Amino acid sequence: MNEIPQHVSDDRSRQGCAPVPGAPVSPLDARLSMPRPSDTPESPVVNAVRWLLAALGATFAVYATQLVSIAVGSFAVALVLLQLTASTDAAALAAQITIPVQIISELAVFAVVLPWWLRVRPVSFLQGRRRIPRSRALAVVAVVLLGIGLQMVISYALGLLLPLFPDVKTEYDTLTDNPVMNEFSVAAVLILAVGAPLTEELACRGVVFEFALRAMCPKQAGRWRDRAWRTARSQPCPPLGAVPPRAFWLANIVQAVLFGALHLNITQFAYATVMGLIAGWLVWQTGSLLPSMGLHLVINFCSYFVKEIAMVLEMGGVVFAIVASAAMVGAGLWLFRRAMGRPAPLP
Repeated sequence: MNEIPQHVSDDRSRQGCAPVPGAPVSPLDARLSMPRPSDTPESPVVNAVRWLLAALGATFAVYATQLVSIAVGSFAVALVLLQLTASTDAAALAAQITIPVQIISELAVFAVVLPWWLRVRPVSFLQGRRRIPRSRALAVVAVVLLGIGLQMVISYALGLLLPLFPDVKTEYDTLTDNPVMNEFSVAAVLILAVGAPLTEELACRGVVFEFALRAMCPKQAGRWRDRAWRTARSQPCPPLGAVPPRAFWLANIVQAVLFGALHLNITQFAYATVMGLIAGWLVWQTGSLLPSMGLHLVINFCSYFVKEIAMVLEMGGVVFAIVASAAMVGAGLWLFRRAMGRPAPLP
């Protein structure tokens, strides 16, 4: 009897025929024979703990990257400056290395979080919620108005509350007394108004928010658990199912708190958490990180012009300025929803 050619045998195996005993199993056949991972039940508690730890781990990875890059960058830049200037003034040297080291730190974090987000994004919740604003111009105006309003509300809140806590005020004043936050220069603006929004939004509203959503939405697990299984069969990612408002807000709170904690001091933790909540809402409405990056950029850029903006607002008095700042926040949120047209089905 004639033997069946090996390639015919392999084709029959892929079509459901019994494999030939002793025949080697190809990597493709191995992947095709895998059961679908999401068919194996997983406890919602286990899912939540696993992904909350992942969110915490992502936050720590960003912090560790900052810490290592600042340490290595400080040493390297200091060596270069010592060779170029031969200065032994420690204070002057510290002032000179601040901006170069911050640039190194931003680039290091960007190099870590961008590939991470690009890996996560195809099966992310945001990818399933992509929406184009009905009016892009109105959306931009809304984000600018919201950013200016938030910056001024934060500034007035700090001005009223920090004097009540002298130690906290001293710590905050020391922290913000650096060239990046005090000097309006091209390098400082690139770090504070471009680098920070880009890296922190990729990390917190991108990776961390995605992991927090996975923790709160175990019924959507097929989107990420079955990724390799679908890829082997060239199947598309399933559509995003309903995400309860409660799940969104819990995930939004988690990412906002971790974003606040990333700043490592109580003052910035407080206002960064509030900003993170609003940025997370913008991202959820659009399925895009661009609005939150824009908001972050406006807030940080306006920090250089707080006195000038306050001078204009306070022409009507301090109370008027505070009310006007809060009104800008409310108007920005309202205009953004108008710009998006019909509200998203969920929050």
